[in-house]
Amino acid sequence: MTSEGVTVEGPDVLPAQAPAGLWDDWTSRADEAARQQLLAHYGGFARMLAARAFANRFSRELEFDDYLQFALLGLLEAVNRFDPARGVPFEAFASRRINGAVLSGVETLSEKQAQISARSQARKDRARSLARDGAPDPHAPPDPLQRLADIAIGLALGVMLEGATVYVSGDPSDSTGTPYDRIEIAQLRARLRRLVDQLPEQERRVLHHHYYQQVPFDEIAREAGLSKGRISQIHHAALRRLRQLSADDDNVLLVT
Repeated sequence: MTSEGVTVEGPDVLPAQAPAGLWDDWTSRADEAARQQLLAHYGGFARMLAARAFANRFSRELEFDDYLQFALLGLLEAVNRFDPARGVPFEAFASRRINGAVLSGVETLSEKQAQISARSQARKDRARSLARDGAPDPHAPPDPLQRLADIAIGLALGVMLEGATVYVSGDPSDSTGTPYDRIEIAQLRARLRRLVDQLPEQERRVLHHHYYQQVPFDEIAREAGLSKGRISQIHHAALRRLRQLSADDDNVLLVT
């Protein structure tokens, strides 16, 4: 049968046994050329198992190539660990490792994509919170450049407050730069956390839930019995107050 162009072979379609000499060359003499031939010989078997898993998938977020990559990693592990002297057919030995590698890889990749999606949505909510109508001082005329600076600083604050509670590859909070840079960033985050602790209880709770525990605005709103718009307002006010507190801290420069 097929699934979106991916052929899934029947349960009885198995590859011919690899020549015993290849296994001997690999297991006895660690001949890399023999291992590559074994991987090529059983590559179709790994593809068949990947296709079955893909056909029975519960989520459609991942492509078949993702499944195939995990299956080939499982095949590599199986070839590296297989001992023909035990008398177990390679297909039986390898199928458990290939299927396990696919399931583990898909679970990890799906979780990572969910984190990326949640993080992206959270940042959109923050941007909307910071860009809502009205200047920070209702008695002052709106200044587009100052408003843009407010939004940029607010977003930068958010990145710093996120810290490293959930690692997502390519995230701005990744550990980059020199060791001294990473120490300086860690110290700045610690000082910001101390400033957060000085906020009024309601504002402090919103920042703690959203940044430290990765809870989105709508869930905070349900828990607090408030509207999502009200949580957005509290978030905006908290970041504004945090900037004001930072003006009195020589080591935290967040005011333009």
